[in-house]
Amino acid sequence: MGGYQKRNRDVAQKRKKPLIKRFLAKWYGNFTREELIRTLLLGAAFALIIGTYWTLRPLKDALFKACIIGEGCHMDASPLALAKMLSVVVLIPLVMFYSRLVDHFKRQSLFYVVGGILVCGLLIFSFLFNHPTLGLDNKVASHGRWLGWAWYIFVEAYGSLLIALFWAYASDSIDAENAKKSFFLIVMFGQLGGIVGPQSTDLPVLLGFRNCAPLIVLCAVNTIIVILIIRQFASRLFRQTVSTPAESKPLPEHKKEGGAGFIEGLRLLVTDRYLFGIFLVISFYEIIVTIFDFNFKRLVFQNAVGDVSTAQSLGDFGTAVNAVSFICLALGIGNVQRRLGMKTALCAMPVIIGIMVVGFKLSPSVHILFWIMVSGKALNYALNSPSLKQLYIPTSQAAKYKAQAWIEMFGSRSAKACGSGVNALLKFFQTRAGSAVAGFAMYVTFASSLSGVLLVFWFFVAIFLSREYDRRVKPVKEEAAR
Repeated sequence: MGGYQKRNRDVAQKRKKPLIKRFLAKWYGNFTREELIRTLLLGAAFALIIGTYWTLRPLKDALFKACIIGEGCHMDASPLALAKMLSVVVLIPLVMFYSRLVDHFKRQSLFYVVGGILVCGLLIFSFLFNHPTLGLDNKVASHGRWLGWAWYIFVEAYGSLLIALFWAYASDSIDAENAKKSFFLIVMFGQLGGIVGPQSTDLPVLLGFRNCAPLIVLCAVNTIIVILIIRQFASRLFRQTVSTPAESKPLPEHKKEGGAGFIEGLRLLVTDRYLFGIFLVISFYEIIVTIFDFNFKRLVFQNAVGDVSTAQSLGDFGTAVNAVSFICLALGIGNVQRRLGMKTALCAMPVIIGIMVVGFKLSPSVHILFWIMVSGKALNYALNSPSLKQLYIPTSQAAKYKAQAWIEMFGSRSAKACGSGVNALLKFFQTRAGSAVAGFAMYVTFASSLSGVLLVFWFFVAIFLSREYDRRVKPVKEEAAR
Protein backbone atom coordinates (compact mmCIF):
# COMPACT_ATOMS: atom_id res chain seq x y z
CA MET A 1 0.00 0.00 0.00
CA GLY A 2 2.86 2.31 0.90
CA GLY A 3 4.53 1.68 -2.47
CA TYR A 4 1.26 2.42 -4.30
CA GLN A 5 0.90 5.73 -2.44
CA LYS A 6 4.51 6.64 -3.15
CA ARG A 7 4.03 6.04 -6.88
CA ASN A 8 0.88 8.21 -6.86
CA ARG A 9 2.78 10.93 -5.00
CA ASP A 10 5.63 10.82 -7.54
CA VAL A 11 3.16 11.05 -10.45
CA ALA A 12 1.42 14.01 -8.79
CA GLN A 13 4.74 15.79 -8.26
CA LYS A 14 5.66 15.28 -11.91
CA ARG A 15 2.32 16.72 -12.99
CA LYS A 16 2.94 19.80 -10.85
CA LYS A 17 6.09 20.59 -12.80
CA PRO A 18 5.67 23.28 -15.45
CA LEU A 19 5.32 21.98 -18.99
CA ILE A 20 8.66 23.45 -20.06
CA LYS A 21 10.48 21.63 -17.24
CA ARG A 22 8.82 18.33 -18.13
CA PHE A 23 9.80 18.84 -21.77
CA LEU A 24 13.41 19.62 -20.84
CA ALA A 25 13.60 16.67 -18.44
CA LYS A 26 12.33 14.28 -21.12
CA TRP A 27 14.48 15.46 -24.04
CA TYR A 28 17.56 16.95 -22.39
CA GLY A 29 17.71 16.05 -18.69
CA ASN A 30 16.81 17.59 -15.33
CA PHE A 31 17.99 21.17 -14.79
CA THR A 32 18.16 23.07 -11.52
CA ARG A 33 16.93 26.65 -11.69
CA GLU A 34 20.46 28.08 -11.69
CA GLU A 35 21.69 25.56 -14.29
CA LEU A 36 18.80 26.49 -16.55
CA ILE A 37 19.43 30.23 -16.22
CA ARG A 38 23.13 29.83 -17.02
CA THR A 39 22.32 27.55 -19.96
CA LEU A 40 19.80 30.06 -21.30
CA LEU A 41 22.35 32.87 -21.04
CA LEU A 42 24.93 30.87 -22.97
CA GLY A 43 22.22 29.86 -25.42
CA ALA A 44 21.26 33.50 -26.02
CA ALA A 45 24.89 34.45 -26.58
CA PHE A 46 25.41 31.53 -28.96
CA ALA A 47 22.20 32.38 -30.84
CA LEU A 48 23.53 35.87 -31.52
CA ILE A 49 26.97 34.55 -32.50
CA ILE A 50 25.53 32.01 -34.93
CA GLY A 51 22.90 34.43 -36.25
CA THR A 52 25.60 37.03 -36.90
CA TYR A 53 27.96 34.52 -38.47
CA TRP A 54 25.24 33.15 -40.75
CA THR A 55 24.48 36.72 -41.79
CA LEU A 56 28.15 37.30 -42.55
CA ARG A 57 28.59 34.01 -44.47
CA PRO A 58 26.34 34.92 -47.43
CA LEU A 59 27.71 38.47 -47.28
CA LYS A 60 31.23 37.05 -47.41
CA ASP A 61 30.57 35.24 -50.68
CA ALA A 62 28.30 37.91 -52.18
CA LEU A 63 30.67 40.82 -51.56
CA PHE A 64 33.70 38.74 -52.58
CA LYS A 65 31.93 37.96 -55.84
CA ALA A 66 31.01 41.63 -56.38
CA CYS A 67 34.62 42.78 -55.90
CA ILE A 68 36.63 39.92 -57.42
CA ILE A 69 34.51 37.88 -59.85
CA GLY A 70 31.86 40.27 -61.14
CA GLU A 71 28.51 39.56 -62.80
CA GLY A 72 27.89 37.22 -65.70
CA CYS A 73 31.15 35.34 -65.08
CA HIS A 74 31.38 31.61 -64.63
CA MET A 75 33.03 30.87 -61.34
CA ASP A 76 36.10 28.68 -61.42
CA ALA A 77 37.83 27.34 -58.36
CA SER A 78 40.88 29.61 -58.36
CA PRO A 79 39.56 32.77 -56.58
CA LEU A 80 37.79 30.88 -53.78
CA ALA A 81 40.64 28.38 -53.39
CA LEU A 82 43.16 31.20 -53.16
CA ALA A 83 40.98 33.10 -50.66
CA LYS A 84 40.73 30.04 -48.40
CA MET A 85 44.48 29.44 -48.62
CA LEU A 86 45.20 33.08 -47.80
CA SER A 87 42.88 32.83 -44.80
CA VAL A 88 44.98 29.92 -43.50
CA VAL A 89 48.20 31.93 -43.85
CA VAL A 90 46.66 34.88 -42.00
CA LEU A 91 45.25 32.65 -39.25
CA ILE A 92 48.72 31.45 -38.16
CA PRO A 93 49.76 34.82 -36.68
CA LEU A 94 46.15 35.35 -35.58
CA VAL A 95 46.21 32.17 -33.47
CA MET A 96 49.54 33.25 -32.00
CA PHE A 97 48.07 36.63 -31.09
CA TYR A 98 45.03 34.92 -29.57
CA SER A 99 47.30 32.64 -27.51
CA ARG A 100 49.07 35.70 -26.14
CA LEU A 101 45.71 37.21 -25.16
CA VAL A 102 44.83 33.96 -23.34
CA ASP A 103 47.99 34.34 -21.27
CA HIS A 104 47.22 37.91 -20.24
CA PHE A 105 43.46 38.17 -19.71
CA LYS A 106 40.78 36.54 -17.59
CA ARG A 107 38.77 34.06 -19.59
CA GLN A 108 35.59 36.18 -19.77
CA SER A 109 37.70 39.28 -20.50
CA LEU A 110 38.81 37.60 -23.72
CA PHE A 111 35.28 38.22 -25.00
CA TYR A 112 35.63 41.93 -24.30
CA VAL A 113 39.01 42.17 -26.06
CA VAL A 114 38.32 39.85 -29.02
CA GLY A 115 34.74 41.09 -29.39
CA GLY A 116 35.87 44.72 -29.33
CA ILE A 117 38.43 44.07 -32.07
CA LEU A 118 35.82 42.33 -34.23
CA VAL A 119 33.28 45.14 -33.72
CA CYS A 120 35.83 47.72 -34.85
CA GLY A 121 36.67 45.57 -37.89
CA LEU A 122 33.01 45.29 -38.89
CA LEU A 123 32.46 49.04 -38.66
CA ILE A 124 35.57 49.73 -40.75
CA PHE A 125 34.44 47.32 -43.48
CA SER A 126 30.96 48.86 -43.49
CA PHE A 127 32.54 52.25 -44.18
CA LEU A 128 34.87 50.88 -46.88
CA PHE A 129 32.09 49.09 -48.78
CA ASN A 130 30.22 52.40 -48.95
CA HIS A 131 33.29 54.20 -50.31
CA PRO A 132 32.64 55.47 -53.88
CA THR A 133 35.83 54.00 -55.41
CA LEU A 134 36.95 51.27 -53.03
CA GLY A 135 33.46 49.96 -52.27
CA LEU A 136 30.47 48.46 -54.02
CA ASP A 137 29.65 51.54 -56.10
CA ASN A 138 32.70 50.60 -58.16
CA LYS A 139 31.26 47.92 -60.47
CA VAL A 140 34.61 46.98 -62.06
CA ALA A 141 35.45 43.54 -60.65
CA SER A 142 39.11 42.61 -60.56
CA HIS A 143 41.35 40.07 -58.85
CA GLY A 144 43.31 43.09 -57.65
CA ARG A 145 40.44 44.51 -55.54
CA TRP A 146 42.10 44.06 -52.14
CA LEU A 147 38.89 44.90 -50.25
CA GLY A 148 37.24 41.68 -51.46
CA TRP A 149 40.17 39.53 -50.32
CA ALA A 150 40.42 41.32 -46.96
CA TRP A 151 36.68 40.95 -46.36
CA TYR A 152 36.69 37.22 -47.10
CA ILE A 153 39.61 36.62 -44.71
CA PHE A 154 38.03 38.80 -42.00
CA VAL A 155 34.75 36.84 -42.00
CA GLU A 156 36.68 33.55 -41.86
CA ALA A 157 38.58 34.93 -38.86
CA TYR A 158 35.36 36.19 -37.21
CA GLY A 159 33.79 32.74 -37.23
CA SER A 160 36.98 31.03 -36.14
CA LEU A 161 37.74 33.37 -33.26
CA LEU A 162 34.36 33.99 -31.68
CA ILE A 163 32.91 30.48 -32.01
CA ALA A 164 36.12 28.82 -30.78
CA LEU A 165 36.33 31.25 -27.86
CA PHE A 166 32.69 30.65 -26.94
CA TRP A 167 33.10 26.86 -26.78
CA ALA A 168 36.40 27.10 -24.93
CA TYR A 169 34.66 29.22 -22.30
CA ALA A 170 31.61 26.92 -22.18
CA SER A 171 33.65 23.71 -21.82
CA ASP A 172 35.70 25.39 -19.08
CA SER A 173 32.57 26.49 -17.19
CA ILE A 174 30.41 23.33 -17.40
CA ASP A 175 31.34 19.83 -16.20
CA ALA A 176 30.94 16.64 -18.26
CA GLU A 177 27.60 15.55 -16.74
CA ASN A 178 25.92 18.93 -17.15
CA ALA A 179 27.37 19.29 -20.65
CA LYS A 180 25.40 16.22 -21.81
CA LYS A 181 22.17 18.15 -21.34
CA SER A 182 23.35 21.78 -21.62
CA PHE A 183 25.41 21.69 -24.81
CA PHE A 184 22.64 20.36 -27.03
CA LEU A 185 20.21 22.95 -25.64
CA ILE A 186 22.77 25.72 -26.23
CA VAL A 187 23.24 24.56 -29.81
CA MET A 188 19.47 24.50 -30.32
CA PHE A 189 19.31 28.18 -29.34
CA GLY A 190 22.18 28.79 -31.72
CA GLN A 191 20.20 27.30 -34.57
CA LEU A 192 17.35 29.72 -33.82
CA GLY A 193 19.83 32.51 -34.41
CA GLY A 194 20.96 30.74 -37.56
CA ILE A 195 17.37 30.65 -38.83
CA VAL A 196 16.70 34.35 -38.24
CA GLY A 197 20.14 35.75 -39.06
CA PRO A 198 20.39 34.80 -42.76
CA GLN A 199 16.94 36.24 -43.42
CA SER A 200 18.34 39.69 -42.66
CA THR A 201 19.83 39.48 -46.17
CA ASP A 202 16.32 40.46 -47.34
CA LEU A 203 16.54 43.81 -45.51
CA PRO A 204 18.44 45.72 -48.26
CA VAL A 205 15.55 45.08 -50.66
CA LEU A 206 12.82 45.73 -48.07
CA LEU A 207 14.41 48.96 -46.78
CA GLY A 208 15.67 50.20 -50.12
CA PHE A 209 19.41 50.02 -49.39
CA ARG A 210 21.58 50.22 -52.51
CA ASN A 211 23.89 47.47 -51.22
CA CYS A 212 24.47 45.07 -48.30
CA ALA A 213 26.92 47.26 -46.36
CA PRO A 214 24.36 48.40 -43.69
CA LEU A 215 23.95 44.75 -42.62
CA ILE A 216 27.57 44.78 -41.47
CA VAL A 217 26.67 47.47 -38.90
CA LEU A 218 23.86 45.21 -37.63
CA CYS A 219 26.43 42.42 -37.16
CA ALA A 220 28.59 44.80 -35.10
CA VAL A 221 25.63 45.61 -32.83
CA ASN A 222 24.90 41.90 -32.32
CA THR A 223 28.52 41.30 -31.32
CA ILE A 224 28.29 44.02 -28.68
CA ILE A 225 25.18 42.33 -27.22
CA VAL A 226 27.07 39.00 -27.06
CA ILE A 227 29.74 40.67 -24.94
CA LEU A 228 27.08 42.02 -22.55
CA ILE A 229 25.45 38.58 -22.17
CA ILE A 230 28.79 36.92 -21.41
CA ARG A 231 29.39 39.58 -18.77
CA GLN A 232 26.07 38.67 -17.11
CA PHE A 233 26.85 34.93 -17.31
CA ALA A 234 30.30 35.46 -15.77
CA SER A 235 28.82 37.39 -12.84
CA ARG A 236 26.35 34.57 -12.07
CA LEU A 237 29.05 31.92 -12.43
CA PHE A 238 31.34 33.82 -10.08
CA ARG A 239 28.63 34.12 -7.43
CA GLN A 240 27.99 30.36 -7.57
CA THR A 241 31.66 29.43 -7.15
CA VAL A 242 33.67 29.79 -3.96
CA SER A 243 37.02 29.76 -5.74
CA THR A 244 37.52 30.20 -9.46
CA PRO A 245 41.20 30.77 -10.25
CA ALA A 246 40.53 30.93 -13.98
CA GLU A 247 38.12 33.81 -13.42
CA SER A 248 40.41 35.74 -11.10
CA LYS A 249 43.62 35.62 -13.13
CA PRO A 250 44.92 34.86 -16.61
CA LEU A 251 45.64 31.30 -17.60
CA PRO A 252 49.11 30.58 -16.22
CA GLU A 253 50.58 28.02 -18.61
CA HIS A 254 53.97 29.15 -19.91
CA LYS A 255 53.20 32.78 -19.28
CA LYS A 256 56.80 33.48 -18.30
CA GLU A 257 58.40 31.65 -21.19
CA GLY A 258 58.14 34.38 -23.79
CA GLY A 259 57.49 32.85 -27.18
CA ALA A 260 56.63 29.42 -25.70
CA GLY A 261 53.13 30.63 -24.92
CA PHE A 262 52.55 31.29 -28.60
CA ILE A 263 53.04 27.66 -29.61
CA GLU A 264 51.80 25.91 -26.46
CA GLY A 265 48.52 24.95 -28.15
CA LEU A 266 50.34 23.60 -31.20
CA ARG A 267 52.71 21.59 -28.98
CA LEU A 268 49.76 20.04 -27.14
CA LEU A 269 48.06 19.27 -30.44
CA VAL A 270 50.95 17.31 -31.94
CA THR A 271 51.96 15.50 -28.72
CA ASP A 272 48.53 14.45 -27.40
CA ARG A 273 46.88 11.70 -29.52
CA TYR A 274 43.48 12.62 -28.11
CA LEU A 275 43.70 16.26 -29.25
CA PHE A 276 45.20 15.21 -32.57
CA GLY A 277 42.26 12.85 -33.06
CA ILE A 278 39.84 15.76 -32.61
CA PHE A 279 41.87 17.68 -35.18
CA LEU A 280 41.59 14.80 -37.67
CA VAL A 281 37.81 14.43 -37.27
CA ILE A 282 37.24 18.15 -37.85
CA SER A 283 39.65 18.14 -40.79
CA PHE A 284 38.03 15.15 -42.52
CA TYR A 285 34.61 16.79 -42.24
CA GLU A 286 35.81 20.17 -43.54
CA ILE A 287 37.67 18.70 -46.53
CA ILE A 288 34.64 16.73 -47.72
CA VAL A 289 32.10 19.49 -47.10
CA THR A 290 34.33 22.06 -48.84
CA ILE A 291 34.10 19.91 -51.99
CA PHE A 292 30.30 19.93 -51.73
CA ASP A 293 30.26 23.64 -50.88
CA PHE A 294 32.27 24.72 -53.92
CA ASN A 295 30.08 22.83 -56.36
CA PHE A 296 26.91 24.18 -54.77
CA LYS A 297 28.12 27.80 -54.78
CA ARG A 298 29.47 27.46 -58.32
CA LEU A 299 25.91 26.81 -59.51
CA VAL A 300 24.41 29.53 -57.27
CA PHE A 301 26.90 32.14 -58.51
CA GLN A 302 26.06 31.35 -62.12
CA ASN A 303 22.34 31.98 -61.55
CA ALA A 304 22.34 34.97 -59.13
CA VAL A 305 22.79 38.58 -60.31
CA GLY A 306 24.21 41.24 -57.98
CA ASP A 307 25.49 41.14 -54.40
CA VAL A 308 21.96 41.47 -52.96
CA SER A 309 20.55 38.56 -55.03
CA THR A 310 23.53 36.33 -54.21
CA ALA A 311 23.26 37.14 -50.50
CA GLN A 312 19.52 36.36 -50.55
CA SER A 313 20.06 32.97 -52.22
CA LEU A 314 22.79 31.96 -49.79
CA GLY A 315 20.80 33.42 -46.89
CA ASP A 316 17.86 31.15 -47.74
CA PHE A 317 20.28 28.23 -47.76
CA GLY A 318 21.59 29.26 -44.32
CA THR A 319 18.05 29.44 -42.94
CA ALA A 320 17.29 25.95 -44.28
CA VAL A 321 20.45 24.53 -42.65
CA ASN A 322 19.67 25.99 -39.25
CA ALA A 323 15.95 25.17 -39.44
CA VAL A 324 16.70 21.48 -40.08
CA SER A 325 19.29 21.50 -37.30
CA PHE A 326 16.82 23.15 -34.89
CA ILE A 327 14.12 20.57 -35.68
CA CYS A 328 16.60 17.74 -35.05
CA LEU A 329 17.58 19.24 -31.69
CA ALA A 330 13.98 20.00 -30.70
CA LEU A 331 13.08 16.37 -31.39
CA GLY A 332 15.85 15.25 -29.07
CA ILE A 333 18.74 14.21 -31.31
CA GLY A 334 20.96 14.94 -28.31
CA ASN A 335 19.56 11.78 -26.72
CA VAL A 336 21.68 9.80 -29.19
CA GLN A 337 24.78 10.80 -27.25
CA ARG A 338 23.14 11.07 -23.82
CA ARG A 339 21.51 7.61 -23.94
CA LEU A 340 23.52 5.62 -26.49
CA GLY A 341 26.93 7.04 -25.63
CA MET A 342 29.68 9.10 -27.18
CA LYS A 343 30.75 6.32 -29.56
CA THR A 344 27.37 6.21 -31.33
CA ALA A 345 27.22 10.01 -31.62
CA LEU A 346 30.71 10.32 -33.09
CA CYS A 347 30.52 7.32 -35.42
CA ALA A 348 27.12 8.26 -36.87
CA MET A 349 28.47 11.30 -38.72
CA PRO A 350 30.96 9.58 -41.08
CA VAL A 351 28.23 7.08 -42.00
CA ILE A 352 25.79 9.91 -42.81
CA ILE A 353 28.39 11.85 -44.81
CA GLY A 354 29.23 8.63 -46.68
CA ILE A 355 25.62 8.39 -47.90
CA MET A 356 25.87 12.00 -49.09
CA VAL A 357 29.09 11.29 -50.98
CA VAL A 358 27.29 8.50 -52.86
CA GLY A 359 24.49 10.97 -53.72
CA PHE A 360 27.06 13.51 -54.97
CA LYS A 361 28.72 10.86 -57.16
CA LEU A 362 25.43 9.70 -58.68
CA SER A 363 23.82 13.11 -59.29
CA PRO A 364 25.92 16.29 -58.71
CA SER A 365 23.05 18.67 -59.57
CA VAL A 366 22.14 21.91 -57.79
CA HIS A 367 19.07 20.35 -56.10
CA ILE A 368 20.97 17.32 -54.82
CA LEU A 369 23.87 19.51 -53.67
CA PHE A 370 21.44 21.85 -51.88
CA TRP A 371 20.04 19.03 -49.76
CA ILE A 372 23.45 17.44 -49.27
CA MET A 373 24.75 20.73 -47.89
CA VAL A 374 21.65 21.37 -45.79
CA SER A 375 21.63 17.85 -44.31
CA GLY A 376 25.39 17.63 -43.81
CA LYS A 377 25.74 20.97 -42.06
CA ALA A 378 22.51 20.62 -40.07
CA LEU A 379 23.45 17.22 -38.65
CA ASN A 380 26.96 18.41 -37.95
CA TYR A 381 25.59 21.34 -35.93
CA ALA A 382 22.92 19.24 -34.19
CA LEU A 383 24.81 16.03 -33.38
CA ASN A 384 28.49 16.03 -34.26
CA SER A 385 29.56 19.48 -33.10
CA PRO A 386 28.06 19.36 -29.55
CA SER A 387 29.65 15.92 -29.07
CA LEU A 388 33.04 17.19 -30.25
CA LYS A 389 32.85 20.19 -27.91
CA GLN A 390 32.34 17.84 -24.96
CA LEU A 391 35.60 16.08 -25.82
CA TYR A 392 37.49 19.13 -24.53
CA ILE A 393 35.96 18.93 -21.04
CA PRO A 394 38.41 16.34 -19.59
CA THR A 395 41.43 18.36 -20.78
CA SER A 396 43.57 21.15 -19.33
CA GLN A 397 42.79 24.86 -19.65
CA ALA A 398 45.68 25.20 -22.10
CA ALA A 399 44.05 22.52 -24.27
CA LYS A 400 40.62 24.19 -24.03
CA TYR A 401 41.82 27.66 -24.99
CA LYS A 402 45.06 27.20 -26.92
CA ALA A 403 44.94 23.75 -28.53
CA GLN A 404 41.28 24.21 -29.40
CA ALA A 405 42.17 27.53 -31.04
CA TRP A 406 44.76 25.81 -33.23
CA ILE A 407 42.33 23.01 -34.09
CA GLU A 408 39.27 25.14 -34.88
CA MET A 409 40.96 28.19 -36.33
CA PHE A 410 44.06 27.00 -38.14
CA GLY A 411 43.18 23.31 -38.45
CA SER A 412 39.65 23.85 -39.71
CA ARG A 413 40.71 26.53 -42.21
CA SER A 414 43.71 24.52 -43.44
CA ALA A 415 41.36 21.57 -44.05
CA LYS A 416 39.13 23.88 -46.08
CA ALA A 417 42.19 24.97 -48.03
CA CYS A 418 42.95 21.29 -48.74
CA GLY A 419 39.38 20.81 -49.95
CA SER A 420 39.79 23.90 -52.13
CA GLY A 421 42.96 22.35 -53.54
CA VAL A 422 40.88 19.35 -54.63
CA ASN A 423 38.37 21.74 -56.22
CA ALA A 424 41.17 23.52 -58.07
CA LEU A 425 41.80 20.23 -59.92
CA LEU A 426 38.50 20.69 -61.77
CA LYS A 427 40.19 22.87 -64.38
CA PHE A 428 43.02 20.32 -64.73
CA PHE A 429 40.56 17.48 -65.34
CA GLN A 430 38.59 19.54 -67.87
CA THR A 431 41.77 20.38 -69.79
CA ARG A 432 42.94 16.78 -69.74
CA ALA A 433 39.56 15.39 -70.85
CA GLY A 434 39.18 17.96 -73.60
CA SER A 435 35.65 18.95 -72.57
CA ALA A 436 33.95 20.53 -69.57
CA VAL A 437 31.43 17.69 -69.13
CA ALA A 438 33.92 14.80 -69.30
CA GLY A 439 36.39 16.68 -67.10
CA PHE A 440 33.73 17.35 -64.50
CA ALA A 441 32.84 13.63 -64.43
CA MET A 442 36.51 12.77 -63.82
CA TYR A 443 36.69 15.38 -61.07
CA VAL A 444 33.57 14.00 -59.34
CA THR A 445 34.98 10.45 -59.43
CA PHE A 446 38.29 11.59 -57.96
CA ALA A 447 36.67 13.75 -55.25
CA SER A 448 34.23 10.96 -54.27
CA SER A 449 37.01 8.35 -54.05
CA LEU A 450 39.17 10.63 -51.89
CA SER A 451 36.18 11.36 -49.63
CA GLY A 452 35.55 7.61 -49.22
CA VAL A 453 39.12 7.02 -48.01
CA LEU A 454 38.86 9.90 -45.52
CA LEU A 455 35.54 8.55 -44.21
CA VAL A 456 37.07 5.17 -43.37
CA PHE A 457 39.84 6.84 -41.35
CA TRP A 458 37.27 9.18 -39.74
CA PHE A 459 35.19 6.23 -38.51
CA PHE A 460 38.11 4.56 -36.72
CA VAL A 461 39.39 7.83 -35.24
CA ALA A 462 35.87 8.44 -33.86
CA ILE A 463 35.98 5.05 -32.11
CA PHE A 464 39.35 5.94 -30.54
CA LEU A 465 38.10 9.35 -29.36
CA SER A 466 34.98 7.92 -27.72
CA ARG A 467 36.99 5.33 -25.80
CA GLU A 468 39.57 7.87 -24.70
CA TYR A 469 36.86 10.32 -23.62
CA ASP A 470 35.17 7.67 -21.46
CA ARG A 471 38.53 6.79 -19.92
CA ARG A 472 39.32 10.41 -19.08
CA VAL A 473 35.96 11.34 -17.57
CA LYS A 474 35.69 8.16 -15.49
CA PRO A 475 37.94 9.41 -12.62
CA VAL A 476 35.92 12.66 -12.48
CA LYS A 477 32.64 10.74 -12.20
CA GLU A 478 34.06 8.47 -9.49
CA GLU A 479 35.31 11.47 -7.52
CA ALA A 480 31.89 13.15 -7.80
CA ALA A 481 30.18 9.93 -6.64
CA ARG A 482 32.23 9.93 -3.45
